[in-house]
Amino acid sequence: MSKHAPVAFRRELDELFDRRTAWLRASVTGPRPGRPLSLNRRHVRDSIGRLQEIASDALADRLARKEFQASVRGRHSWHPKRGKGHGRYQKRQAFKTWFADRFGSGTYIYVFWARRKCVYVGKTTKSGSRIAGHFEKHWFSNVTRIDVYRANGRGALPALECLAIHRFQPSRNRFRAERKKWTRRCALCRVHRDIKDELGKIFRLRLDRFKATRRLPAPSSRVGRPSGATALGYAGGYP
Repeated sequence: MSKHAPVAFRRELDELFDRRTAWLRASVTGPRPGRPLSLNRRHVRDSIGRLQEIASDALADRLARKEFQASVRGRHSWHPKRGKGHGRYQKRQAFKTWFADRFGSGTYIYVFWARRKCVYVGKTTKSGSRIAGHFEKHWFSNVTRIDVYRANGRGALPALECLAIHRFQPSRNRFRAERKKWTRRCALCRVHRDIKDELGKIFRLRLDRFKATRRLPAPSSRVGRPSGATALGYAGGYP
């Protein structure tokens, strides 16, 4: 967990609330110097994305370790550059032999590494042929290690893959892990959804919810609603 993540999370939330309440602060205390703060769909959407990234930075390692400890029965590594042949065909055959001797059929999570950088995360419910199929990819020439985790069953497989993607940040995964209705959900994806749902409720600036605040009297004739009030959603602009 990054030691700066909690501070960054609070700072991002505070900035969002500052934008949401800027007109109220100006009505009571007077307008602040400079351009009035505004709040719109883009501000909320971008802030939600940043908060989700901060949550991943703070929680991915811990949640992945907990889930892997509960649902994984061990990890074994294979190194393609240590006497496994010179061509991709020889390496692929060597890997299949190693996989059959070490594992056999079952449910697995596999991770390709290029030194300390994660390249690809995947899952398989069969033999090592699916993993060996990646040896034909153009990025395989840079791979220095393949980690294989044996999962306890198919139900935990999508959540394990998703957490591994969150934790290791692979460069070649385009989509998040697939899941079925009967499979376990990723704990970090639940956190992401909660952030999005909760902030979506808090910052839903519909006109009918703020009729009372629109009638809020100014403390003096000198202080009125700031010029950025329309951008804050008083015309029903968000969402």
